[in-house]
Amino acid sequence: MGVADEAENRRVALIRELVAGGLGVVVTSFLAVVLFPAEEPVGRVLVMATACGLLAASLSNWRATLATAAIAEGVFVTVLADGAPPTPAPVGFTPVFVVAVVLGVGNRRLRLLMRSDEVRGRR
Repeated sequence: MGVADEAENRRVALIRELVAGGLGVVVTSFLAVVLFPAEEPVGRVLVMATACGLLAASLSNWRATLATAAIAEGVFVTVLADGAPPTPAPVGFTPVFVVAVVLGVGNRRLRLLMRSDEVRGRR
């Protein structure tokens, strides 16, 4: 397997994870709209942030994780918080997304460390 093949495999994996993250955000945004009315942006942001954290825990590429978080924040600010009267500054919910992504990535890192410790213990 050459260097060009490895680079192509990485690109394909990144594209696959970007598509998975984007689809996850779209499905979650529909779920947030169904579960919470426009007057409850806190419920919508919690649904979106939870999905963001779960996607961050499952996506292995850090670029796909960041892009998914940015897409989720953008969808929330432009679509889900639009028209909600009690939300004068929807960008103020950004720290919720940041915390969710940090927790998701931390969870993934801990699981990888546990797996590597199990492998070392078997030797």
